[in-house]
Parts: sequence; structure tokens; C-alpha cells
Amino acid sequence: MKFTIKEIRFKDYKSFKGDYISLKPEKFTLLIGRNNCGKSSIIDVFESITSPSFFHKHRCSILIDINGQKVRNEPFSGYKEYIGDKTYRIEPMNNTFRCNLLEGNYQTSIIDAEPHISNFLQQISFRRLNADRDIIPEGYNSDYHLDENGNGACNLINQILTKEQLPEKLIQKNLLEALNRIMCPDSKFDGITVQKTAESDNWEVYLYEGDERYALSKMGSGLKTIILVLLNLIIIPKVEKYDDEKMCFFAFEELENNLHPALQRRLFDYLFQYGKDHLNVYIFLTTHSHIAINTFANKPDTQILHVKKENGISTMDTIDSFISKTHVLEDLDVRASDLFQSNGIIWIEGPSDRIYIKRWLEIWGDKELIEGSDYQFLYYGGRLLSHYTIEGIEDLINILSTNRNAVIVIDSDKRSKQGHINDTKKRIKKEFEEKGMLCWITKGKEIENYLPFSAINSAYSSKLNANCTQYELFPEYIDDVCKHFTNKKVEFAKKVAPYISDNDASNILGVKEMIIALTRRIKKWNSRDTS
Repeated sequence: MKFTIKEIRFKDYKSFKGDYISLKPEKFTLLIGRNNCGKSSIIDVFESITSPSFFHKHRCSILIDINGQKVRNEPFSGYKEYIGDKTYRIEPMNNTFRCNLLEGNYQTSIIDAEPHISNFLQQISFRRLNADRDIIPEGYNSDYHLDENGNGACNLINQILTKEQLPEKLIQKNLLEALNRIMCPDSKFDGITVQKTAESDNWEVYLYEGDERYALSKMGSGLKTIILVLLNLIIIPKVEKYDDEKMCFFAFEELENNLHPALQRRLFDYLFQYGKDHLNVYIFLTTHSHIAINTFANKPDTQILHVKKENGISTMDTIDSFISKTHVLEDLDVRASDLFQSNGIIWIEGPSDRIYIKRWLEIWGDKELIEGSDYQFLYYGGRLLSHYTIEGIEDLINILSTNRNAVIVIDSDKRSKQGHINDTKKRIKKEFEEKGMLCWITKGKEIENYLPFSAINSAYSSKLNANCTQYELFPEYIDDVCKHFTNKKVEFAKKVAPYISDNDASNILGVKEMIIALTRRIKKWNSRDTS
């Protein structure tokens, strides 16, 4: 029988008093709150689900909802139809679990299920890295342990590099490649080794940069943090021979300590990709860092939990609305620009432009880019463009005060090849280009001139046989298909956009090239592309 944890509820643990607190495991969980508010206590709960005696000792309660699924040769032959895919509630009782099957409004005890479900919980792997951590020289020890504060790290590396039971490539290749993936371009390490120190029988880890070598214990704490994270993620699962079915929880506390924002971003990006690549891995982060929040906010399978403590009582809220985000800002005593701000703005004339650009980004951009986090749209509303600048011109609104990263998309409004772009648009284009920023003035009269007739036909069952020409008035072009188009631009865009495809739209007035250029800009805003 296979099991998965559906929900954990707990109460009366440390400062969490009164009602049950509900926790649903997600791929990524960020715990945000002031020091001493109870973030680590939530980590304790997840860490201790394999040890019911923990909750008996602390006189607290925990309920674990577990989904069970039948598999071939499953041990409950007498309960096949009875167990099936039902949900089990496990309640720790002293040093054992009491198992109940939720069945309507009553509970039926299934004694035979207890050892199997207890075994499932005890087989869960939980790895933790405390906020207070270090890597120091250590004496030889035959164990492969790695403590929550970093003790054992040097010995673990020593064991793998010097004992034949494990391949040294785990350190010299796997660990080193991951380390360089996070550290580059700030540093690049070419080798890693261990040697006994001159003044004692302890062993020291050395990292090579070219021909120079450096003792790890004397290097920065940020580098040590990254190595400890990688030892937990890459080395321990190999040493302890985790299989792909094993449920693994990783809890990392305040990784941002002593890490430059750029390194934080690369480390958090690595964690996100690691979680995506491993089906049964769940990652918890306690953090005060806006970099972590920006990395994981709006990502799939992610929850952000705000832990608060008032009058000695801790509570927890899920961050899922504008108001809850505002409360986090107030609690962490930061400015609104420090958290939950998109990394760049695409300025557009109106909402229909957003619909088309999002569709083109799906086709030719990067599907990993997320609106609201990696970029956001803002509307300047046609003639209002004359009131904007990026040069700090007096009496005009500075676009860069909203966000220092910006792209602007402008309809040319040209009616012919000889037509002129007005002075406001010329000024904006000049200002953007002088700052090395992207100003996209449409080749056609307006953005709708990029639309393929095939997409319109698919959406409206119409019989157009040619695209709108470069300078043609789109409302006149579409009049037989969509009357009063000017008043229906958003409705029209929502209907047509899903039918736009690469084959039909890629050669229209260079729109594909502009979207590729836009994608590069967004990636640079988010440090995903430095080219």
C-alpha cells in the first residue's frame, strides 16, 4: 500500500495554543515572520511526525490525514474493498499511533493497518539545516551523519573522498558542479579535496580556484551555507540510498544570512528546480528575505505562510491576497517596494494589448516566466503617454519611479509608409533607447495588425482570406466579422488569442523577433539571462 500525507493539524505546541493549526504539505513552503514568532515550531511539527512520542512528551496534539492507494500484492488482503483510496486519520497515543478510517460521521478502528501506516511515517526522511551553522575541521569518524548545525560536514566529505565504498565523484563532480552553478560568475571552483591539518588530527576541506587552494573553514559563511544545502540535497540521499518513492522533507532556516542578493537568487532558483525535478521532495524555508519571496511567489505548488505572535500566542495565515501581503510588509517592517513587486513593467496602451502579448510570450517566449512576479503590465492609456518620461523632466511622471526595469509598447498609428510617428512617441523612443531600454513601436498601424486571419476565422467561423495589411485600419478590416470593434477590443482579444499559433503568426511584420527581444529583457530583469 502507498500512502501520502494530505494534511497535518496540531495544537498546544509551544506558543501555538487553542484551536488546531492546519498544514497542507506543498512542494515549497515559505514561512515568514518576525524572530521568535513560531516559524521553527512549525518545522518541528513536520520533523516529528515520524515520532509520536515527541507529541506525548510535549503534551501537544497532532492529527495526520493520510491518503492510501491500493497496489498489487498490498498487505491488506482482508480489507481491499474496505481500505481502497480512503483517508486515514492517525492520532499519536503515547508511543504508538491510533488509526481510524473516516467513514461518514463515525470512525472505525483498523488495528491491522496501524503497523503499516506507522512504518510509512517512520520511513519519511526529514533533513534540517538550522540558521546557526558552520563547517569546521573535524576528526575522522566512521559515521556518515550530518547535523542540523553543520557538524559532520567535513567528515562526510572526507569519508566519500577517501573510502572506496562510495564514489568520490559524488563530491568532485556532483557537488562541485552544483556549487559552481550557484556561485558563478562570482566564483568558480576547479577542485575539492581534504587534508589533515598540521596542528591536530582534524581534517580540513580545501577548495581550488585555479592553482590556489583555500581552507573551507576560513572562507565565508555564505559559501558554507551553500555547501551544507548541497550536502543535504545531493550527498545524503546517495549515502542513505533514498529511492524515488521515498517522501523527503528538507527544511532550511534563514539561508539568506551572509549571502549577497545575487547569490540568494541563484540558490533559491536552484532549490526551486531541485524540487521540480524530484517528485516526492518537499522544501520548507524560513526567511526574512524578499529575494526568497520574489523567487517563489506565484510559482506553482508553493505556499507562503505568515506566522505571527501576539500576547504570547502564535497564529498562522496563508498569504493569498493583497491584504495578507500588506500585513507581511508591516510585520517585517519593510517598504512596499521591497516585497511582492514584479521585477519589471511592460507598459502598454490598453488591456487588449496585454492579452496578445501574453499569448505571444507563450508561443515564442519562455513558459516559465510568470506575470505578477517576473513581469507586470501597466496601462498608459493612449494620449496619456505625453505625460510620461524616464528622464526626470519636470511636470511629467517618471516611469522608472514605478520600476527601474521597463519596456514600452506603442502603436505607431501610421496610415501609410510615408506616415510620421508623432513627437511624443519619438521622445519616448529616444529616452528609452538612450537608457539601453526596449521601446517597441509597432510596424503596423496598431497591435491588431499583427493578427493572422486564420486565428480570427477559427474564433468567429469567418471567411477572411488575407491578413490585415500593415497600415490598414483594423476596425474597417474586421467590420463584417465583428461590428463596433472599437467597443469590443478586449472581448475580441480574449476570443482570438487562443487560436494564434507559431505557424500562422511568426512572419507577420516581425512580431516574433520583437517577442524574442522582449523575452530576453524579462529574463535579464530576473537574472535568468545575462547575454
